[in-house]
Amino acid sequence: MNDSSLVVKSTISVEAPLSKVWEVLVAPKYIRQWDNLPQDFDDFYLEEGRVIEWTGMSKLTVTNAEPYELLRLSFYEQKWEKPAAAYDIAYTYRLSQEDKGTLLSLEIGDFGVLVNGQEYFDASVEIAEKSLTKIKSLAENRV
Repeated sequence: MNDSSLVVKSTISVEAPLSKVWEVLVAPKYIRQWDNLPQDFDDFYLEEGRVIEWTGMSKLTVTNAEPYELLRLSFYEQKWEKPAAAYDIAYTYRLSQEDKGTLLSLEIGDFGVLVNGQEYFDASVEIAEKSLTKIKSLAENRV
């Protein structure tokens, strides 16, 4: 068990209104362009309580959905040692208004509670960069 904090933090400015960025975060037709969804996931918008599950592998549960402000998805992999409730590992997206659009921040972690947390942290640095860049592109170019 590792006591150090392993949280990925990344921020990007998006030249689009809060509403467009939010739509890209919660609408499956956009999520599929910046992240993976299970093949059997229906076109449900992300809202509090919604579960995205890769059967036998991992799941994300929307634990907070405050439109145009905050989206938090708790993350759990079945191979981890303890039940899901024992971990507080999440993807947290925060949106705030800027002069020229939206500031989008992403935090992923804290992986410090995992034995191999550094591996998850390292992988998540790349995931955060790719996701935020694609979300920005989609929100700025969305019709």
